[in-house]
Amino acid sequence: MGVLSMCSMSVPLGEREGCAAARMWRVACGTLVAPGADDAWKQIVDSSPPDAMWHSLRNCVAYQAGVWANLLSKGIDDVIQPAAFKLAIVLRHTPSELVVRLLTDLLRLHPQSQDLTSYVLALLTDDEAQFCGSCGREAEPSAPAGPAPLRDLQLFGDCELAVLAASKEEYDAHAKLVRAEYSKLTQENYVELRIKVLNQFSQIPKLYHTPEFECFESAARENIEREICTLREHLLTGRNE
Repeated sequence: MGVLSMCSMSVPLGEREGCAAARMWRVACGTLVAPGADDAWKQIVDSSPPDAMWHSLRNCVAYQAGVWANLLSKGIDDVIQPAAFKLAIVLRHTPSELVVRLLTDLLRLHPQSQDLTSYVLALLTDDEAQFCGSCGREAEPSAPAGPAPLRDLQLFGDCELAVLAASKEEYDAHAKLVRAEYSKLTQENYVELRIKVLNQFSQIPKLYHTPEFECFESAARENIEREICTLREHLLTGRNE
């Protein structure tokens, strides 16, 4: 697939009540003939922190699910374990102990249960996918990671950073949600910490590691630099928005 057609992709910032995440979960569990998928989904919803504005099924997970679904619709080569990859996307911000328990229950009847579980945990614990694309926060380690192809690990990490290359309107909406999630911080403290995180991203030589995402590099860096400039202006002027 050509770069231009890939770069014309548009994705929604999020969907009401995490619809994209719910659809991805149902599709993955249906493919794996996983028992108790509905109950597992309820546990995932219930485990979502009540103060999570961006890092939620409704926004962060739904966004990444939309990114992946759109890439597949554009005709990219799928990963080696498509259903397990989808499970990992949905479980990205679920507490580690619950992830392990859910995978054990969902995959207990599958003939490749051990391999699929190792694959999901590899995606969730890989070093290149440890930092959330919006805040740089490290994910909780869940269990020793099993093998997964490098391309799959890199695609998972690139999906994580996809929001950095969103349109100006989507990126700004995302930034407001991140700020709301850290509402307990004073404006000055938040701005200083956010600039530190964004500077870390700006110093990474290459944000995206797969051909499917390389065309988003420039847009991501423009968004990062634009937000840094805006936040520095806030520090100088004392603005709160």
